[in-house]
Amino acid sequence: MNKLGIYFGPRVISVVETKDRNAVNIFEIPQIAISPDNLQEEKVPQEIKIATFLKNEFISRRIEVREVNIVLSGKDLIVRTFEMPVLAQKELATAVNFEAKKYTPFKIEDLIADFQYKLDKISRKNSILYVGIKKETLDKYLSIFEQIAFRIRSIEYSAFSILRLLKLVPIKEKGIIGVIGVDFMKNDEINLVVLEDGVPLFTRDITSISGIEGENINTQELQTAAFLEKLKSDLLVSLNYYDRKFLGKKIDKIFFLMSPNYQADLLEVFKDIGLDIQFIDINKYIARVAPFSLTFIKAYSGSLSEIKTDIKINLLSAKEKSLKKISAKLPVPISLFSLLEPSLKVIIACLLICIGFFLFGSYRQVPIKQEVENIINTRPKISAIILTGTSEELNNLYSNYKAKIAILENLTKRKIYLTKILGLIPRLMPENMWLSGLSFNSTREENRADLKFEGMVYLDDENKEINLLDNFLSNLKKDPIFTQYFKEINISSLDRKQIGKYMATSFVIFCHNENL
Repeated sequence: MNKLGIYFGPRVISVVETKDRNAVNIFEIPQIAISPDNLQEEKVPQEIKIATFLKNEFISRRIEVREVNIVLSGKDLIVRTFEMPVLAQKELATAVNFEAKKYTPFKIEDLIADFQYKLDKISRKNSILYVGIKKETLDKYLSIFEQIAFRIRSIEYSAFSILRLLKLVPIKEKGIIGVIGVDFMKNDEINLVVLEDGVPLFTRDITSISGIEGENINTQELQTAAFLEKLKSDLLVSLNYYDRKFLGKKIDKIFFLMSPNYQADLLEVFKDIGLDIQFIDINKYIARVAPFSLTFIKAYSGSLSEIKTDIKINLLSAKEKSLKKISAKLPVPISLFSLLEPSLKVIIACLLICIGFFLFGSYRQVPIKQEVENIINTRPKISAIILTGTSEELNNLYSNYKAKIAILENLTKRKIYLTKILGLIPRLMPENMWLSGLSFNSTREENRADLKFEGMVYLDDENKEINLLDNFLSNLKKDPIFTQYFKEINISSLDRKQIGKYMATSFVIFCHNENL
């Protein structure tokens, strides 16, 4: 049975039809072809134009497949990895959505998201892989294929689609490896994925090699050299960030998916980065002789949906679950006939009961009103109180004073006294460690307090310095007085710095509490 994969890239839409894993139909639609040329075209929704282009191409190329696997670029998705404590299964989804708010630029309510988790045996925490897409973006893609009567089988991230090639080649995925796809001829996004035993640990998209666009480079050789230098620079930035975020998880080797014409040049430029570089050759598996195209490979990988990876993310299922939750919250419509079912006697009885309650309530109010009038007449004349004031005005005045008293009590009882906390830090701090900065922020409206202090450790040995810092952090977490004020105590930054002629470890420890 033929399969269809469509990659929606930043600059082209690539379509690949495969049969028995061989590409039998290939075409591309430049994104500029569906961009509006005039005011009249701006009124036509983009999804309608894309649907029209695809339908015409399917007809002209006699493509009869009616199921499609959609592959999206990183610009349409939010892909994050983070750690969380081990929780019960029924509590995990709520906790992940709450934690994801820290890592997403949009409101969680505006996203369709799915996640999977894996227990990290070293840290004893769950490693979370989180993928989200804005609802309006997902609806746009669903609309395209609804118009041409296609069934969508899957929607996935292009960098994850490429991972199927590791199964196809095949490549052993045990340990920590990196996979990166690069196209020297087409300006498609570059995707870096770091895997731990086949599960994504870190992802990064490079939308364009910074500094290349706009440069006046005359020869192809100079263009290649400039591209490789910029690629190396951007890749090292990503790998340095990875090393800081995942301490102790060293990448064993990195696989490049790229044109064979540039592999020797890349090895020459990258020879000093200290990584075992290997290349993925898929030409003998796809039965296609043509120039290398990363956009083709992403669409081709999407069509190989029968090749299973360790990624279980399913945005379509997440969309269906979201619709079910909304339906469950909607009120059940009441039939007009059900309102008319009670007999006339029942209706009259209900009306009499309501009238009885009203009269009884009015009767109960008479002595209360008389008592209020007596109080008003007998109360002393004080200039701060209006003699003609009502009981409601007195209650409002009492409520205002009560609120002010509560604020004063709150300021005194719940105030954080830093003297005791700051006195603990030097007592717990070991030798060869010193502080270089400290800041404290307490926001009463948000019910939270933050304490951040920076410092340095020097033992002339990086491992010993990190162990000493871990001991200090452990002492902070064990101290009953310090943990009384701060529930979250973590190292937020760790780096090596030159101090004079010595190298020392700099750190930033962040303490936080949201329940003052």
